[in-house]
Amino acid sequence: MRFTLVFLLMFVSLFASESRTFVDISGKTITLPEPITRIYGSAPPISFMIYVIDDAPLIGVNFPQTNQDNANGDKFLSKHFMSLPILGGWHGNNTPNLEAIIAAKPDVIITWDTPLLNEKTAKDLARINIPALKVNIDDSANYPEVFRYLGKVMNKEERANALAAMAQTYLDELKIFVASVPLNERTKVYYAEGPFDLQTECDVSFHSEPLMLAGGNLVHKCVQNSVIGMQEVSFEQVLSYAPEVIIVQSPAFYKTIFEDKKWAMLKAVQTKHVYLIPKSPFNWTDRPPSFMRIIGAHWIASKLYSTRYPYKIQEKVRAFYQLFFGVSLSDKELKTYFDL
Repeated sequence: MRFTLVFLLMFVSLFASESRTFVDISGKTITLPEPITRIYGSAPPISFMIYVIDDAPLIGVNFPQTNQDNANGDKFLSKHFMSLPILGGWHGNNTPNLEAIIAAKPDVIITWDTPLLNEKTAKDLARINIPALKVNIDDSANYPEVFRYLGKVMNKEERANALAAMAQTYLDELKIFVASVPLNERTKVYYAEGPFDLQTECDVSFHSEPLMLAGGNLVHKCVQNSVIGMQEVSFEQVLSYAPEVIIVQSPAFYKTIFEDKKWAMLKAVQTKHVYLIPKSPFNWTDRPPSFMRIIGAHWIASKLYSTRYPYKIQEKVRAFYQLFFGVSLSDKELKTYFDL
């Protein structure tokens, strides 16, 4: 009888509900179940981070994975990720599908700590009884720490630490390189967005951060005052800015800019220093502003300072994609997907 009782106690203890406690960036303490098997990211930058650590716990995505910012997703992304339901999220003008999120029963929601979204997110979270942890990725310098933190939450510390280490190395390399370029020699760059490329970002904005990390002298000087960004400018303004390089988001505009007589007035167009941002499988700079900014900033630096940039960008991209996406890229694929 005693043996049976001890066995039952051991059995119950083995399968008893366990939990762990975490403190998020805001100082809030939250107790989560162990193991965590269902996670929802509140915005694309968060969901993408969770994906590269381990996509198995993801219960949904924030927007369709078939648009231009997920070009060639089937080449780089798992079938599980590509088939996840769309739950919306707190980003841009988007809203989350709270009923669908509740029905999906996440163990935890990972949210994006940014002043431009916090109030909106907190209001909706107060309506649902699901634990949430907040992380801050407005500054790319935070990515290594956030990777390590999410690795602990997801019980994937070895994988997350490897991602954090590469992210830190790439960021450190950029910092050292950019410091070697005198301020008065920084390349003037216009970040072209919108259907007619007459929308852009302030030089003080998380949307334009990759260009600043790369040592670019962003010509549009202002401070971001909305989560969307996309500041309206006139062609006359762009002409007066006289950018030496133009970084373009729209593939459609990129196809026509060299044939446009008006844009041909700009030196950057005349010298062919106009570059289309890669988007496979996620945008390298922005829309959404994910960890891809790290490799994107290296790519921009290689364009702004082609004779000074001390690395082979093809090798940097290969190593990044091998670790983050588990994909080995050939020379042909580098050319096809990224024009490298």
